[in-house]
Amino acid sequence: MTATNDAPDTRTTAEERWQHIEDRLAAIERRVREHSTAALATLDTCLARLDALRHDLAHRPWPPHAIPTPADPPTVPPQPTRAPTESPAAHARG
Repeated sequence: MTATNDAPDTRTTAEERWQHIEDRLAAIERRVREHSTAALATLDTCLARLDALRHDLAHRPWPPHAIPTPADPPTVPPQPTRAPTESPAAHARG
C-alpha cells in the first residue's frame, strides 16, 4: 500500500520558473518605460524653459528696463569710528 500525501506539490516545473522570470522581466520593462517617460517629460520642460530664456535674452533690450533705478539713493547712516587699539606687545613693554 502506498501512502499518499494530500499536500500540494511545492516543486515547480521548469516551465513555471521560466514564466515567473518572464513575468518579472515584463514588470521591470513597464517600470523602466514609466520612469523614462517621466524623465523625458521633465527634460522637455527644462528644455522649453531654456529655449524661452534664450529667446528672451536674444530679443529683449539689454540691460533690462524692468528694474527701476531709485530717484534718490538711500542714505546710509555713517558708521561710528572705533578708537585705535593698542597691540598686546605695547602693554608688555610698558
